[in-house]
Amino acid sequence: MPKPPLESLRFFEAAARRLSVKLAAEELHVTPGAVSQQLRKLEDCLGQPLFERHARGLALNTAGRDYLAACQRALAEIDRATARLIAARRVILLSCTPSFGAQWLIPRLQDFLRAHPRIDVHVSTGNRVVDLATENIHFAVRHGLGDYPGLSASKLLDDELVPVCAPTLPARLDALSGERLLHDEHRGDWRLWSRAAGLDTLDCEQGVVCVDSNAAIEAALAGRGYALARRSLLQIELAAGRLRPLPAPPLPSALAYYLIHRPDTVRDPEMGIFKQWLLEQAAATQNKSPPSGGLET
Repeated sequence: MPKPPLESLRFFEAAARRLSVKLAAEELHVTPGAVSQQLRKLEDCLGQPLFERHARGLALNTAGRDYLAACQRALAEIDRATARLIAARRVILLSCTPSFGAQWLIPRLQDFLRAHPRIDVHVSTGNRVVDLATENIHFAVRHGLGDYPGLSASKLLDDELVPVCAPTLPARLDALSGERLLHDEHRGDWRLWSRAAGLDTLDCEQGVVCVDSNAAIEAALAGRGYALARRSLLQIELAAGRLRPLPAPPLPSALAYYLIHRPDTVRDPEMGIFKQWLLEQAAATQNKSPPSGGLET
């Protein structure tokens, strides 16, 4: 026995309830032609008509009236079951900077979602400081000194700035020049690094200024110049050989990435699971040996 497509049943239910192809199309946000096509497909599958078609619109025949009642019961049950499943899924909301999200969190997040299929993680990126209480955000990852009054803060990743480039560029200090520097919004970082590295002749006022460190990393990956980026955001690219470190010491920083949340957030078991996973991922990142090329500390 042929089984009618679910899409055709939904189109039929709308057209039969409204007794109008045009009104059904408006409700379903499709064209009237798409509705008519689905109705013909359903009638062909069933081997009989369900409507009487008149110039002024549609009318259900006896078979159509019986079929509409059955379809409405079945579709309503599907909708109720879907709502129960969606309600059973737990959604975790996390806010972080674009750089942290793109370079560190998202490449690892699929592993968590595979291990916990009943939990969804929604990631909101931006540099704006969110209010966890009023905006109903469960977790935030922020770059700072760890002083967040009224909130629980756990250090995720220590921060060091390291100079890197794509394999298409020479990974040598004598290859650095002002016009090939890639700056993020903190334009003074190259100046601080060059002073610590003893490269006082490097003109750190030149180069391209990117909107954030993620854009600077992307430009470096494209071979557009040399980026000075946080080691914690570079491990995947360095391990894959898509970026190479220059043979120079990193620039230490008192700043770090912190996971913050309201104290009562982790009373929820799923929230505790997610926090523990983040801390374990961060610990694994910190424990990895740095790539060769002068990044040893």
